Amino acid sequence: MLPIEGILDSGESESTLLVDVTGARTVSYLLRKSARDPKVKALVVYIDSPGGSAAAAQEIFRAIRHFKERTGRPVIAAMSDVAASGGYYVACAADKVYALPSTLTGSIGVIWQSVNLERLLANLGIKPETLKAGQFKDTGSYFRSMTQQERELVQRLLKDVHEQFIADVAKGRRLPVEKVRAIADGRILTGKQAKAFGLVDELGTLDDAIRDARRQVNLPESAPVWVLERKRGIIERVFGTKLAAPLPKSLLTKPLLLHVDGKFGIGISALFWQGAANLR
Repeated sequence: MLPIEGILDSGESESTLLVDVTGARTVSYLLRKSARDPKVKALVVYIDSPGGSAAAAQEIFRAIRHFKERTGRPVIAAMSDVAASGGYYVACAADKVYALPSTLTGSIGVIWQSVNLERLLANLGIKPETLKAGQFKDTGSYFRSMTQQERELVQRLLKDVHEQFIADVAKGRRLPVEKVRAIADGRILTGKQAKAFGLVDELGTLDDAIRDARRQVNLPESAPVWVLERKRGIIERVFGTKLAAPLPKSLLTKPLLLHVDGKFGIGISALFWQGAANLR
């Protein structure tokens, strides 16, 4: 079983006091290692994630598909509370997708958010100075409003990434692109609704997905389930989380934007798949 939990990021998986992060680099390593292990007969991807970095979701999607192609072993996805946006993107790499009727999923869309602090800084008597080489180099700056040209540029970027998302969902789910595009407007769906649209195969639990995986490879009910996870340090093994920093280093290096949610904590990203953690 491969857990995909918390915010998706391109670096290493980390767990801190405020947020869990699944890193694409860690997932790729674990899948390469599992592909070489003959004792691994099938893979269940357990997803409880609102999404995160667009690139991270895409990398994990491709890593799972590469695992399938390299090994020929069945891959089944099982959704928990949330498998939205990037979380749903990851699920589409599986041969079969399970969701609970009340799972929050879908949210096939892309979002860019920035903050304009110009008036606030002016009231504080602070005047930022920016030097740049390249017209669009400071697009999304905190210190001024975006120009119409910048808005058009960013919108084209978002549309490009959105079309990649739609294409991969259509490929993974074996659906016509136009059928996916019709519901790829960022809407959140329950697992029951997603099944009606063909985005989910079965309504069931993680245990149902594990039993299905065992059946597909003729394993007995007593066959063990190994959880694929990175090695953790002594502090993390004892306390269940890192104590060194409130946020993972990989997220602290990202530009903008704080989004806060009671379950998922704080994540930082300028461009990410819109997920349930960002619902207001």
